[in-house]
Amino acid sequence: MAELGLKKKEIDAIEFAFDVYDFKGDGNVDAFYAGDLIRACNLNPTLKTINEVGGQSEKGKKMLSKAEVYPMYKACKDSKDQGGFHDFVEILKLYDKNDDNTMIGNELFRLLTNLGEKLSKEEAKSLMKELCEPEDDDGFMPFIPFLEKMCA
Repeated sequence: MAELGLKKKEIDAIEFAFDVYDFKGDGNVDAFYAGDLIRACNLNPTLKTINEVGGQSEKGKKMLSKAEVYPMYKACKDSKDQGGFHDFVEILKLYDKNDDNTMIGNELFRLLTNLGEKLSKEEAKSLMKELCEPEDDDGFMPFIPFLEKMCA
């Protein structure tokens, strides 16, 4: 994989994640899981990027060999269409009315269900329940701990 410019650590991560998603043990992974596999390697590609590099939105349509995953990883790594922790902090600061790294919980819910790669209401509720600290009496919650857990 030297021709792709991947480091040994990246190759090891891809191989490990590939083995995890190779459910049948036949050396193939369903392209439906391409995004999960690449995210398990510490990248954060969008659904659009995953589809552009060969991922599928339905199970069983396409199978990937390990050799096909390396260039997909490289394309996702090189893609500018992904955000990181600091980008998300800056976005949520726009909703920080008290300038204390908190925001109204309902605003976060609205963002998760209406912007970008939209979550369903059930997905957003579950995510917030799992990752958010409780709201205070005025409905504000700290967003930094949420982002730290989300981007970990």
